Amino acid sequence: MRHTIALLLTASALVVASAPAGAAATVPTKVAGFTAKSQTAAPGASVRFSVKVTAKGRASARRVVSLQRHVGGRWVRADRARTNAYGRVVLRHRVGTKAGVATKLRVRVAAKGRLRAVNSSVKKVTVRAPWTPDARSKEILSLVNEARSTARSCGSEPFAARGPVRLESRLSSAAQRHALDMATHDFFSHTGSNGSDLSDRVDAQGYDWSRLGENIAAGQQSPKQVVGAWLASPGHCRNIMGPFTELGVGYATGDTRYGTYWVQDFGTPR
Repeated sequence: MRHTIALLLTASALVVASAPAGAAATVPTKVAGFTAKSQTAAPGASVRFSVKVTAKGRASARRVVSLQRHVGGRWVRADRARTNAYGRVVLRHRVGTKAGVATKLRVRVAAKGRLRAVNSSVKKVTVRAPWTPDARSKEILSLVNEARSTARSCGSEPFAARGPVRLESRLSSAAQRHALDMATHDFFSHTGSNGSDLSDRVDAQGYDWSRLGENIAAGQQSPKQVVGAWLASPGHCRNIMGPFTELGVGYATGDTRYGTYWVQDFGTPR
């Protein structure tokens, strides 16, 4: 029996010892696009995360990536997919319907050959209270749908009448955050003060989209005035008459050059 134990210990020691000269080391994996920053989501919303996986600074294709949620002291899978040729993958999680409930999420990339497995930082997603549109948003919605109900030309491009769009909470949250950003930092651009673009802002709200469009304006004093200005501009008019089904509205004021800032975020869900 003593000899048996000694042999087992020796075998164990050989396994623990450093790899022999010339053996290939494992390559670390990195995950981008999923941070520890907390976010909120509307009740029952499908939250969308666009993740990129790299190894040695290069896209890591065909990697198995899982979105995991923390339940009962352990991590369970919420979604799983493989990265494409560019190392990218989209993962989704549908939140609950009870306001205030928070879920911890993380991304796990499985090992592949010499490529190491890795877990991302943990993110908390909280269900926010049901959204109620304000009177200003409702008025802009009414003016937009009135415009869409009639055929018109946006510059030299003709458009047939379109069906109505409806207000959507996540698009409205993205629009409102951008309007407030412009009013707070005194700028006027589709690019946010942090370098974000429209898709970044909408993705951060968990809106799973197939098509997006954005109109911004500054200085107008009423919904009627700002929608009129958008309709008179061919590019903005094309968004209003575009093939969208949902709309978000943002409005903010500030002690700035323009004073008032308006944002429309149009979307069509996936």
